[in-house]
Amino acid sequence: MLSKVELRHRMLVQRDGIDSKQRSEKSRLITERVCSLPEYQEARTILLYASVRSEVETRRLTEDALSRGKKVAMPRCIPEKKALLLIPICSWRDLKRGFYGLLEPEPGQSPLNYEVVDLAVVPGVAFDEAGYRLGYGGGYYDRLLPRFSRRATTVALAFEEQIVASVPRAVHDCPVHYIVTEERLILSREHPPGVEV
Repeated sequence: MLSKVELRHRMLVQRDGIDSKQRSEKSRLITERVCSLPEYQEARTILLYASVRSEVETRRLTEDALSRGKKVAMPRCIPEKKALLLIPICSWRDLKRGFYGLLEPEPGQSPLNYEVVDLAVVPGVAFDEAGYRLGYGGGYYDRLLPRFSRRATTVALAFEEQIVASVPRAVHDCPVHYIVTEERLILSREHPPGVEV
């Protein structure tokens, strides 16, 4: 098995190689699939993230959630604590360039309690069908995922090119409930929704 560093490099190169028009169409299909999830439709408070570079685009999903009257939070990085604050937004325009050039809510706003999140959408570089994800190496989401309520649903967005046979994992890693690609909805084999772990 490849190391995390090797797999991360390989998958980023592969994802970056997806044609921009193809990436946009795949992102549209992924957004439609997420919007059809009962857990998404029923969620009142959703954590999303602002996509960057070659990630699955998340602006359309963010705008859909806001248009349905859902409370939408975006993460703000606190590098000195290696932590994420969940800050409510009213519009994509509320986001400004912050840590590492990521789009984030501006500082000074009160964060949401992790327990109020009904559905959390998380990024990643590679995923396996057991629900495990390989992130960017900072460990931010590895620390965040265990903080959600047990009733919260976790969803990862990925292109089919990002699905691998197995992701290197540690004991503390938390699998997500769903991985949504342009072709399918992958239900975690190890952490299905509604089942406490």
